[in-house]
Amino acid sequence: MTTALSDAPRVIPRIAPYHSGPYRLGAILQDPGTIHGSGCNAQKTGEIGVLNGDPTANLCRQALEANGIPLSAYLPMNAIPWYDAPASRPARLLKQGAAHNRRLILEAGVDLVLLLGRQAWTSARYLDLPDRIEIRRLPHPGRLGLVNYRENGTILGASEARKRLIAGFALR
Repeated sequence: MTTALSDAPRVIPRIAPYHSGPYRLGAILQDPGTIHGSGCNAQKTGEIGVLNGDPTANLCRQALEANGIPLSAYLPMNAIPWYDAPASRPARLLKQGAAHNRRLILEAGVDLVLLLGRQAWTSARYLDLPDRIEIRRLPHPGRLGLVNYRENGTILGASEARKRLIAGFALR
């Protein structure tokens, strides 16, 4: 008999040690992928961070550098924080992931949370953060997220989406 995915023990990758705080901003992406699959490099390193060689992570690193933000000041998170989340992403899982992220955000004292892509945007309704915390909805930094980014129903194009993503990391 196989175990249902929701009954399997959840494995959450650790936050890379170079994201050590004190934190100025946090960012929520989709998920770390599968524990033994392909996709992002979180499954190879066992950690989430901007130096793992993944194209999505690379663009986040570039956005931090462009805005003069040290890696230590960035708290990386995922809407579904554990590996092997089902593709359908039921609201129940987003609520559980948001509870995990809310705890991290509040403990870290973050005042700015970047929601990177649709999955993160959807998870925001469950975060229930204090009003003092600014939330920005930005494109997902992956190739498809940039190519398909829309504002007011219009696709902006990868180049413009990339500019908006990088500018959205700015601390004000």
